Amino acid sequence: MTAETHQHLSVSLNGVDNVGKTTQLAWLHRGMPDAHLVGTVDAWDSRWREVAAGDFAHWWFVGSTTAEHVELMLGSHVARRDASGPLALEDRGLPMLRATCAATAALKEGLSPTKALRLVDRLATDLPAAAPRREVHVLLRRSGDPAREAAEALRREPRPANERYAAYQRTLADTLSVQVERGDYHAVLDVGDAPILEVQRTLRSHLADAGVTVEPLPNDVLDRLWVLGGMSESGKSTVGELLRDEHGVTRLKIGYLVEVAALRAGVTDPYKRWSEREQAERLTDEILRFIETTKARTISLESAHRFEATAHLKRVWGDRCQVVYVDADTTVRASRAAESESRLRGRDATKRERGADRIAEIADHLIDNSGSLGALKLALSRIASTVDLPRVTLHASGPVTQSGWLGQATDHMCDEQVALVLATGSTGTTSWRDGWSDLDLLVVRDTAPAAWLRDVAGTLPAPDGIKVGLSVFTTADIDALRVPPRVVQSLRRAAQGVGVLYRRADHLLPVPAAAHGDRTSRGELGLVLMTTRRLLATDQPDVRALHKHLVLLAKILLRADGHDLHDADDVLTAFREFHPAAECTPPELSDLIRHPGDPVLRGQLVDATDQLLTYLDRLDHTTVRTSE
Repeated sequence: MTAETHQHLSVSLNGVDNVGKTTQLAWLHRGMPDAHLVGTVDAWDSRWREVAAGDFAHWWFVGSTTAEHVELMLGSHVARRDASGPLALEDRGLPMLRATCAATAALKEGLSPTKALRLVDRLATDLPAAAPRREVHVLLRRSGDPAREAAEALRREPRPANERYAAYQRTLADTLSVQVERGDYHAVLDVGDAPILEVQRTLRSHLADAGVTVEPLPNDVLDRLWVLGGMSESGKSTVGELLRDEHGVTRLKIGYLVEVAALRAGVTDPYKRWSEREQAERLTDEILRFIETTKARTISLESAHRFEATAHLKRVWGDRCQVVYVDADTTVRASRAAESESRLRGRDATKRERGADRIAEIADHLIDNSGSLGALKLALSRIASTVDLPRVTLHASGPVTQSGWLGQATDHMCDEQVALVLATGSTGTTSWRDGWSDLDLLVVRDTAPAAWLRDVAGTLPAPDGIKVGLSVFTTADIDALRVPPRVVQSLRRAAQGVGVLYRRADHLLPVPAAAHGDRTSRGELGLVLMTTRRLLATDQPDVRALHKHLVLLAKILLRADGHDLHDADDVLTAFREFHPAAECTPPELSDLIRHPGDPVLRGQLVDATDQLLTYLDRLDHTTVRTSE
C-alpha cells in the first residue's frame, strides 16, 4: 500500500460486547507500528465524562432522546476522525456506532432493528460528517445466529447482567445481523470459540487481502505449549527437565522470553509497562519467532507466576496450551529448599501477590509432587501421553473365526470391573491360520489383583492344540499408554471396530496416533533384535517363532516409513517393495505351515532373517556419519 493511500485509511473492529475487539486491536497495532490506535469515541468528547459522572445507564437508556444519543455518538466520531493520524485503528467504526444507537432506540421507542437503523440514518443526515477517507470495517462475531451471539456476549460478562442490558445485547445482535445483510461491513469474521491467536492471524490475513499493510504473524507448527506453574520448590524445574529428557519437549523460560520481548520493544521494565494480558501476547510473539526458526512442535514454559497472564495465555493459544500446576506439601517443599524457611515463605508471598497459587484454579493438570521421583515420572508420562489422544466409543464386532471359543472366553473374563475385551493380532480375523496362529486376548480391567489373575485369568480354558495368550492391563495402564507396541496397534485397530469383543458402556478408549505407534515400535527394536538373534543361535531354530520375529522387524521398518500393515503376507510383500535392497526373500508362509519341519524351508527362513539383520546394520552405518 502506498503512502498516499495511508493518508486516507481507517480500520475498525466491530461486534457485540466481549467478542474481543479491544484485545485484537491492541495486538494488531503492534503489527502496524505506523498506525494510530485511536480507541473508542468516548475518549474524544468531554461530554462523555459529564454523562459518566451521573447515572450513565439511566442517561443511555432513559434520560437521553434518540437524537441526543445519535448526536453525541456521531459527533464524538467526527472528533476522533479529525484527531486521527494517517492510518487509524478504530475501536467500533461508524457502522457499529450507528448499530449501537439503533439498538438503543429500538429499546426506547419499541422499534424493530430495521426501523431503528432507518431512524438513525435519517438523523445522521443532519449532522456533520467525518472527513472522508478510505475505511475498512471488520465485524467479529461468534455466531451468525443473533440469539446465540447475544447469549455468548452475556455469558462472558464478569458479573450477571440485568435484564435491560441483556435485552440491549440481544437487540444489538439483531441490528448487526441486519447490517450484515445490507453489506455495511467489508469483512465478517465468524470467530466462534477460536483462540485469540487464530483470530489475530485471520484478521491480519483479511486486512492484507484488502490492501492494508500489516506484518503477518510467523507461521507455527506447534502442537503443544506446556505452561508450568506452582509455588517455590514444588518441582516445576524437574517437570520441565522430564518433559525435555523423556518426551522431547523444548524447554524455555518465561522470564527470558519476556526480557527478549522488552529489548525488542525498547522497554526497560516490562512488568510495570505492560499489563499481564500484554505480557502474554508479547510472550506469544516471541514463542512464534522461536517456532519459526526452530520448527519446534512442543514447548514447555517455566515458570508461571502471574495469574492473569497465564489465564490470558490460555485464551490466546486455546487447547494447544496446557497449564500444569505442580503442588507439594509445605514441609516437603521446605526440605527441598537450599535456603532458610523464612526466605522460602518470602518467595511464596511474592508469588501469591502475583496470583501464582490461583493458577491451580485454571490448570488443566494438577500434579502432587509430594512423593518420589518415580511417582512424578509416572504422573507426567500419563499426562504427556494422553492429552492429545482422541477417545472413541467402541461397538462390539463379531470375529470372523473362533467365534464360539471367543464368546466363551469373553463370558469367562467379564465382570463389573472389566472395561474391554479385545481379540488381538490375527485372532478373530481371516488372517488367523489353524495350526500356526495363537489365540490372543487383551483384557482391560479397573484393577488386576493377584487373586483375580490367579482365579479368573489363570483358569481361562484353551482349545486343544492351540496356544492362548492373555494380556491384562488396568484402565489406568491404558489411559497412560503404559503398554507395549503391539497393544498400541491393537488400540488403533479397535478404534476401527476390529477385534472388539466386549466394551463396558462407560468406557472410552484412547486412540494412539500413528506416530506414537511408530515411536513405541522403534523403541522396542533392541529387544526384538536380541530375541531374533537368540532364535538364530540354536541348531534348529523354531520356525514359527523366527518367522514371527522376521515379520515384526519388517513391520517396525514399514511403520517408520508410514505404512501400517498387519497380515504377515501383506507385510512381507510391502517390505520387498519398499526395501528391495534388503534382498530378504523368506519362504511362503503357506509352505512353512504345511511343512514346518522341512530343513530346506528352515534354511531359507534363516537366510532371509540374516539378510534382514544385515540390512538393518547397513542402514545404521549409511545414514549416520560420526566425525573422527
